[in-house]
Amino acid sequence: MFRTWVAACAAVALSAPALAEEQSNEPPTSTDADRARLEEEIRSELGGAPSKAPGGPAVAEDRAAAQASGPGPTGGNALARLLLLPDVSAIASFTGVYDGYDVANLSPDRGELYGPKGQPTFILQEVELGLQAVVDPYFRADIFVSFSPSGVDVEEAYATTLALPGNLQIRAGQFFTPFGRMNQQHPHVWEFVDAPLARYRLLAQDTLSGPGLVASWLAPTPWFLQLELAAQTTTPFDGLSPGFTGDARVLQYFSLTDAASVGVGLSGARRREGAPGAYRDLGGVDVYIRNRPPSSRSYLAVQGELYLRKFQDTPVPGGEPGQMESGVPQNGWWTQAFWRQDAYLGYGVRYEEAPAAGASAPGTEQRLGGVLDWYPSEFSRIALETSWDWLPGGNGGFEGLLHFEFGIGAHGAHPF
Repeated sequence: MFRTWVAACAAVALSAPALAEEQSNEPPTSTDADRARLEEEIRSELGGAPSKAPGGPAVAEDRAAAQASGPGPTGGNALARLLLLPDVSAIASFTGVYDGYDVANLSPDRGELYGPKGQPTFILQEVELGLQAVVDPYFRADIFVSFSPSGVDVEEAYATTLALPGNLQIRAGQFFTPFGRMNQQHPHVWEFVDAPLARYRLLAQDTLSGPGLVASWLAPTPWFLQLELAAQTTTPFDGLSPGFTGDARVLQYFSLTDAASVGVGLSGARRREGAPGAYRDLGGVDVYIRNRPPSSRSYLAVQGELYLRKFQDTPVPGGEPGQMESGVPQNGWWTQAFWRQDAYLGYGVRYEEAPAAGASAPGTEQRLGGVLDWYPSEFSRIALETSWDWLPGGNGGFEGLLHFEFGIGAHGAHPF
């Protein structure tokens, strides 16, 4: 559609000079010949028949004029350069935060969505720039660059194969690790404003990602069954230096009725922590249940994840130099339900547990939250999220988030 629109606009723009030329008896110039050649290419792009016989005198004249005028500024055809533009999009997210109990010190690692206690704070959460296009018959490319208060970061930049046999597919580049469900999602597709605590505390301080390769295989089964194997260089949780991460994931979807389906995923990874011989073993289980009648815009989605973590000779965070911990398993989990009432409104509730962090006493942090989403259109969202935290030692309190995001441009769908 975009190519047809561009070609039609170019044809209209070129038709006016052509009419003026018919009214004058001046001999054609090299510029006129270039225009005629572009008209011919536009006509071909729109599927029309050629106006001149191939190899005729007019074509020879155009070729001679093109040789005389030389190549364009970039050595190519202006129309061809225009038609090769990728899909470009930008999604901006802004959040107002009210912190009722000193979240920054008592419950950190929450995507920087906190401010001074008792003082409303406005935060530019992210501006995501997307570039997406099919490279050739063999590869598709996706690039996502994130602009945030902490700097500029390449979230993802990878190429995906399009024509491998045997239901195989390979991605190469920078990508989110295929571990669990939420780790692979960009923030603007979340139904809540922030990610669950367990993901920050056990999996990665932001998102588990890095450069590498991932191979996926779609099994020829009556239900959806996909196996993914990834090898990446990811930044360790302690932030010391990048290290190797191996990951495996099995994902299955089952249709319960015409309206309902359930997805179950199993993930496992071993992640180097920076120190020689230090590793973080990770395990995960994710469940997604969705009910959406085919004739309705409304749906109910219930999902959750369980994370398991076990250190192997890993430096103790904040401990003495050389102090190591090994074989200490930890876990955290979250579950949420979200009801999309119609095209404009959605409601959700989430409960989660995760190991406490920051200045909180050792133990488990519990959190209960709710969200109200309003979608003025398919390109914008306003969300109000409130939550209450219970921290070890009797601390805790209220936090409120008022979120606004909008998108412009052609942004392709992310993995479901």
